[in-house]
Amino acid sequence: PDEDDGEEIPQLHFFSEGNGGEMRMSYHGYPQGYAQIIESPNEFIVTPMQIDTWNRNMKNHTYIPGPLPASSRIPHDAGYNGLLECPCSDRIPFEWGMTYAIDEGNCHDSQKTKCKEAIQNATECFTAVEYVIKGVHYDTKTVDDESLPSGCTGTLSEQGIVQAVWNKATSATKMGHTESATKETHLVGVSLGLVNMTVAMDPSSESATSVQIKLTGPADKWFGVGFGSKTMCTHMEGDECPGGGPYTIIISGDKVEERKLDFHGPGVVLDSSITVHSNQVEDDIRTVTLSRPLKGPTSKHYTFDSSSPSIPLIMATGCSLTFAQHCGHGPNQVNLLPVNTPKKLCQSGIQGTIDGQQFDNDRCAPFPTSDLLDQNNPTCHVQTYKGGLSCCRNGKSLLDKAQEIPWQDEPLEYHLKFRFYFEEYKKPSNLSESPSHQQLIRLYWQTEAHAGEYDIVQCRGGTPSSECVQTITSRWTIRDMTRDCPLHDASWCTGRGSTDSSKTEGVKLIYAGPHCHAPTCLSMDLYNADTGQLLCHMEPIHGSGKDVYDEHGYLSIPPCLWGDASEGLVEPQLLSLDTTLMSIKRNNSTLPHTGEMASWQMRGILVRKEEEKEETGGDSLVSPARLRRTRPMAVNEEEDLH
Repeated sequence: PDEDDGEEIPQLHFFSEGNGGEMRMSYHGYPQGYAQIIESPNEFIVTPMQIDTWNRNMKNHTYIPGPLPASSRIPHDAGYNGLLECPCSDRIPFEWGMTYAIDEGNCHDSQKTKCKEAIQNATECFTAVEYVIKGVHYDTKTVDDESLPSGCTGTLSEQGIVQAVWNKATSATKMGHTESATKETHLVGVSLGLVNMTVAMDPSSESATSVQIKLTGPADKWFGVGFGSKTMCTHMEGDECPGGGPYTIIISGDKVEERKLDFHGPGVVLDSSITVHSNQVEDDIRTVTLSRPLKGPTSKHYTFDSSSPSIPLIMATGCSLTFAQHCGHGPNQVNLLPVNTPKKLCQSGIQGTIDGQQFDNDRCAPFPTSDLLDQNNPTCHVQTYKGGLSCCRNGKSLLDKAQEIPWQDEPLEYHLKFRFYFEEYKKPSNLSESPSHQQLIRLYWQTEAHAGEYDIVQCRGGTPSSECVQTITSRWTIRDMTRDCPLHDASWCTGRGSTDSSKTEGVKLIYAGPHCHAPTCLSMDLYNADTGQLLCHMEPIHGSGKDVYDEHGYLSIPPCLWGDASEGLVEPQLLSLDTTLMSIKRNNSTLPHTGEMASWQMRGILVRKEEEKEETGGDSLVSPARLRRTRPMAVNEEEDLH
């Protein structure tokens, strides 16, 4: 793209609209003049989610369900296989326990503090210090001294020695979040795991060596550390990962490189921002010391921030020196602390893992962003989790240990064929012309609000099926769906200034595609909560027979579209960045289900303030709109939703 084009043309796009098992008959398309514009693509990556439910004993194409684990509550006559809901079998290990964090003095701010409760005794204190502050040696002591901070503190020395102190005094000096605490001159952190790492950081320096990193791993295999995430996805949205994996430093023998990983993929090699100072092997252990600046040179590089000293990590080791699929990986964390400065610790709540993968016990948002916490939905906590994405692991069987895995010698083979259709983008030749297409930005939200999924809880026994309805809601703003970064950088970016009300009027929705699962999904509604106006109503279309695309229980989901009246559509409304939206999702709850979703996969156009004034001669334009619900088999059929 030319520099005078303003916002650069994206170099990558994420296509997810109308995905899942219902995608075959759901309408896929945008109104004329709107598109996902991309600059000369040369690579296409597909991430299929395939669960093998094929019962090899079926006769004459008559559906016969296969074996199910004991945790599945789906009856054999349901018309579909309960494995589709990823029930947790006893092959999947669960672990959880209390976690601890540094008390940064923000207990008055529930949005910033990680503290849940105070540490209760000396034994717990010493456990907490070892959990939070990694070092080469630990000294512990109990005191009763009112001149010292009360409760549990830990101190890290330059040599990696950690002092854990439990102070029984109740009226001791308090450790607040002081101004000096925000201007630490030297921070050090240690992380021990598959890869051992020490990080030393000078927050006040802008030099190329502001961050010193020492990495230790096997000499005969590649190893690496990813920064900013404990998983292979920096920002998971339901079962989608539009932003890919984290920034990672990979060491393969004498080769040291930086990568921006894909979601479970090798990603791309980045321009180097690191300086390698040594790369030595002793007793089959390779130790690499390197440095880099605090700020990454691009958005794909990680930027170190002293105001966020706890950095989530993912570590991995390979099977050989050739960088490929890992042979071991796991989550970790490094806490950067000022040396010789006591830090108060606290309980940060129960956290855990499922099959060795980190499970976020704080993933369910509070009301009004989500209802799931108030409803005590089992998906919110590792202690009550019953099934869904966390129990669907690549290559793992969903059956219990005591169940024989059938048909191991009959793998399911299938072929995928892709056709790509495109139109060339044409820039306007003068100021009076419009471009051939307007760029659609991705606007995504989950009614389950960051949890990524939720459980349908079975209604009380004896309740008629027609009355078994579970409802969840979510409220959020347009601004919550925007990301202030250049469009060309990542598929979740919505453009420079897109979160700034002084630069951006808001957005106009062009496509709103609800996503839910068969066979329980009843409806999804999208409202402008500020005005009470219904923006989009969707009821899934169910099959009734055995014909292809009309199978019993089969689901297709018609999206809502806005556009030009000449296409039979209505004009899109301007929704300001501060407009509050509300989603209402209804499911049948006759049976319990896991892994249900209720997301809005939307596309819209960003309206800059100067653009809006040019269109209207004023400050803003709000056009009345009625919605057309697009049916896959009759695209021109219209239905007034009001």
